[in-house]
Amino acid sequence: MNEPRAYMIGQAEVGHYKSAFAQSLRRFSSLAPEEIAAKSGAAYDSGTGLFSLASFGQAISVSYPDGQVTFQGTSLLPLMGWRLVALNYLGRADGTPLAGQEISYRELENGMVFFNAFQRESITRLSRWLGSQTPELVCKAVASLGGVIREDGADITAVFQALPLFPVVVKLWFPDDELPGSANVLFDAAANHYLHTEDIAAIGEYAAAFLIDESQNIT
Repeated sequence: MNEPRAYMIGQAEVGHYKSAFAQSLRRFSSLAPEEIAAKSGAAYDSGTGLFSLASFGQAISVSYPDGQVTFQGTSLLPLMGWRLVALNYLGRADGTPLAGQEISYRELENGMVFFNAFQRESITRLSRWLGSQTPELVCKAVASLGGVIREDGADITAVFQALPLFPVVVKLWFPDDELPGSANVLFDAAANHYLHTEDIAAIGEYAAAFLIDESQNIT
């Protein structure tokens, strides 16, 4: 795993997220840690009371039962929304096997309700960004975030492990003389067994933001 990037580090203050964190913590702490581990794919150490989750090339720790989320082995905090999503994931995961079928955000539960914001913050942002990038740089950024490149027809298809049983697929097509750059972000058909649709939007937005930020970090 990589050292946490500056753009990934958040602040302790939760602000307007306070009620959301409280609700998520109630769910998380009400479950047996062994059950959470079995259903989420996260490792749990009963000696330390810590869950370990791989996420975008980082090792994330979540303490049980108080739900403190940090970068593993440090006191550094991931971004606020990222912390909330990690906690929600542990509380919601039901162990359903991944379907191996990729779907768009629109196809998620109530996906159309949040689609416009999701498209603006992830798909459109990636599409515009591609105009100033090279395939070599994008591939380096993907690797730095723990992603793998898959050959399947897009100019670049990157598969990220956003959470232990939650892959995110980012498809990129570079601009040419006739067409502007374009992108898509896809999820496994079992995604809602692990996260609410609003949390999935946040994961897609982090995939886009981290890829863009990491490319800037490299250059």
